[in-house]
Amino acid sequence: MYGRTKTTRNLTVLVVMIYLAGAAAGQIYVDADATGNNDGSSWVHAYNDLQDALTAVGPGDEIRVAQGTYHPASIVDPNATFQLINAVSLMGGYAGSGEPDPDARDVEQYETILSGDLMGNDLPVADPSDLPDEPTRADNSYHVVTGSGTDETAVIDGFTITAGNANGASVVTNPTQEPLVQGGGMYNQSGNPTVNNCIFMNNSAVWYGGGMANTNGSNPIITNCKFIRNSTKDVNVGMYGNAGGGAINAFDSNPTFITCDFIDNWGRGGGMVNAFNCSSVLKSCTFKKNTTVRSGGGMYNWDNCNPTLAHCRFLDNVAGNNGGGMYNDISCSPILTGCIFSGNTAVNGGGGILNYDSDPSLTNCVFVGNSANQGGGIRISSNSTLTMNNCILWGNIPEEISGSGIATVSYSDIQGGWSGTGNMDEDPYFADPGYWHDNGTPNDPNDDFWFGGDYHLKSQAGRWNPNSQIWVQDEATSPCIDTGDPALEYCGESWPHGGRINMGAYGGTAEASISLDDSKGFFVDLNCDGRVDIEDFGLLALKWMLEQRPLKEDLDCNGQVGVNDVAILCRNWLWSE
Repeated sequence: MYGRTKTTRNLTVLVVMIYLAGAAAGQIYVDADATGNNDGSSWVHAYNDLQDALTAVGPGDEIRVAQGTYHPASIVDPNATFQLINAVSLMGGYAGSGEPDPDARDVEQYETILSGDLMGNDLPVADPSDLPDEPTRADNSYHVVTGSGTDETAVIDGFTITAGNANGASVVTNPTQEPLVQGGGMYNQSGNPTVNNCIFMNNSAVWYGGGMANTNGSNPIITNCKFIRNSTKDVNVGMYGNAGGGAINAFDSNPTFITCDFIDNWGRGGGMVNAFNCSSVLKSCTFKKNTTVRSGGGMYNWDNCNPTLAHCRFLDNVAGNNGGGMYNDISCSPILTGCIFSGNTAVNGGGGILNYDSDPSLTNCVFVGNSANQGGGIRISSNSTLTMNNCILWGNIPEEISGSGIATVSYSDIQGGWSGTGNMDEDPYFADPGYWHDNGTPNDPNDDFWFGGDYHLKSQAGRWNPNSQIWVQDEATSPCIDTGDPALEYCGESWPHGGRINMGAYGGTAEASISLDDSKGFFVDLNCDGRVDIEDFGLLALKWMLEQRPLKEDLDCNGQVGVNDVAILCRNWLWSE
């Protein structure tokens, strides 16, 4: 009896502790315009200063911040920063106390700005490359936000992060261990915060990561964020210099970027740098109009970095040396799937990609309208091996692939031809191939810009139009439909198709253009369950069923009307016959 009573008492204490911990967690409010008691208890009584809220939080708390501008300090202290905290969510984009519904949240309508402009005197610059040297920014915060030492429970969501300037003590011999020259917008050292719906704009650093620096084993997850007009200073001491205008991931850091945009950033690796044993993951990200006077306009991968990119786009990036879209340098083996390189330029080699002592692998990628002195599409230099499958290279200047390295190409459409299994040299019939616009000055090629296209494949049976969000029919059909590697998975593509993946960026996806060949009919494993059965017949009948005879009954009682219900209906019809 005593033991049971003791156990019961302990359980009761535990339940009470859990309850109290839950009860203690709640919302803390910040509004620069609130006029109440300013104790953070409501919108009326919100803190005016975000730092006060960060000081007052406890585990599980959520800080709600109203529209307006907030600074890390009210005095000039460049070391001041907004430090993220484990188990605390920092949420911006609220309407706040001056609106009819203060809890309304819209990160675009109710912009919430975290600014490193401590004096409020920053002058605008016409070119992001001028940010690090603009005198009015000399006294800005080194890092607007810091996520060092955090885990994934430290959340920041819905802020515009701007005017950081990491211009602290410069260690020219080895700046990699000097935090004050890295991460003007956000600095993460051994930190794994969660970053959602944020804009990193007009931040700068002397050395690394104008918008964001992830270093020393940092693995943050960054989702739906934009990196716009960030910059690093134009210095050149080996690799140590102006690296990662938008972001840098260095020294065993493996962040994940999902649906993020890198636009108009400046520095070596204008959009992003991965350096020193990093394997970043990027999904559905866009690199557009990023610039470097050196190499890697969109992305620079250096020294044993193996990022994985899926369905990313590199558009109109510029390199003054090599690798307009991407530069892979020294033992890097990036894996790219479903990526598009369009309108990128490099003065020397590799308008789309240049590889030096690196071995990239590309599947279902498209290279169109890229240009360089050598290797308009891809340049393979010095001890590099390129493996490419299911890709399309068309209209790159002066040629699609060049260099002394080895290119193993299969089931790809290469203008001018290329040896290898399943390769072809036929017009891919893109929905819109894009073109170079002379900007109204046909005699001045320096101001030309790339007017991007649509790289879905034309099809008389049906092509997905991303603008109208409907399927359309063309007058021609691309030869790249149903001609990809027969060993690759095709089940993600819409029916009908010939039971074989398409070439190009949309092969294997729901946006793959439809095939004229439906001759395989029922004898295809349409639902990819390893067998051909009645459910595959149900899929085959689905389009007719839904359009001609709408199905409304949940026949398998799983809470939804879907393919299985069509299969049941078809099976009953077959048996009744």
